[in-house]
Amino acid sequence: MSSESRRLLAQTCRSICVSALIVLAAVLVFALLIRFLSISSAVIMPVNQVIKLLSVAAGCILCLREKPVLCGAAAGAGTALVTYFLFAAIAGSISFGWGNVADFAFGALAGAVGGAIGGVIRGR
Repeated sequence: MSSESRRLLAQTCRSICVSALIVLAAVLVFALLIRFLSISSAVIMPVNQVIKLLSVAAGCILCLREKPVLCGAAAGAGTALVTYFLFAAIAGSISFGWGNVADFAFGALAGAVGGAIGGVIRGR
């Protein structure tokens, strides 16, 4: 593996970790808000999706330097995969369906967009 490949892999993994931590923190805050403000259960799924997408974009903007769109797509899909298994472990059950496939695709799209925004911000 070349040094450039290692560097790209390292920044992609860093982006996945940052994004997953942001997702976990934001979902925890949202859960506390649900608990204390008695928010309707109908808004939980859409808000969780927005949290995931914004977290992936933020992680890509913060961490990706080289080939931001390609690495962003990989980081977005990776973050969707990592957070799926984290929340499945918390829930104690794993179930896979088309919703998960869409979640991975939207994560990859959010990562690509976040990477592109980060590249524009950095002037590349």
